[in-house]
Amino acid sequence: MRNDFERILRGNQEAVEQMIGFVSGLSADDYRFTDSDLFQSTVGQHLRHVLDLYEAIRSSSEEWVDYDLRRRGLLLEHEKNAGLAELKDLQQWLKALKAGDLDSDVEIKTEVLLSESSSVRLKSTLGRELVFASSHLTHHLAMMATIAKVAGNNIDPSVGMAPATSSFNRGQVVAS
Repeated sequence: MRNDFERILRGNQEAVEQMIGFVSGLSADDYRFTDSDLFQSTVGQHLRHVLDLYEAIRSSSEEWVDYDLRRRGLLLEHEKNAGLAELKDLQQWLKALKAGDLDSDVEIKTEVLLSESSSVRLKSTLGRELVFASSHLTHHLAMMATIAKVAGNNIDPSVGMAPATSSFNRGQVVAS
């Protein structure tokens, strides 16, 4: 189990490093670029959303993760350097975690309906929530890469690629 937790931490670190590299390669204008015909959010807004998930995990009090809390309208949505600073802070937090921390029980709270306000509460572990956050980061990074491509950037095709797809492309069988 410890080895699994170490891989979860490493996977999160790799995902955050890829995000830092991607954001670092964008101009300030590309970070704020929007094309309302194709998408409604900027790279910076997607990044804020990803960081909100990690912030919910990081700031969970008494083993409670509230995914309904969002920090819309932050400077990091529009200013690339603010986004990079928060990513680097997240990177340091991930480096400080120990594999044994990931077995900690947590409860999550999250909205589940579009038609009305309705949150559910579920039991989980810190490790499971980090797997979710990393996967969600990868999903949004793929969308961010698309935005950057529309803005005229040449983006490495591996940016935003899921770990299972990377393994498949390397011709490796995904371990179970």
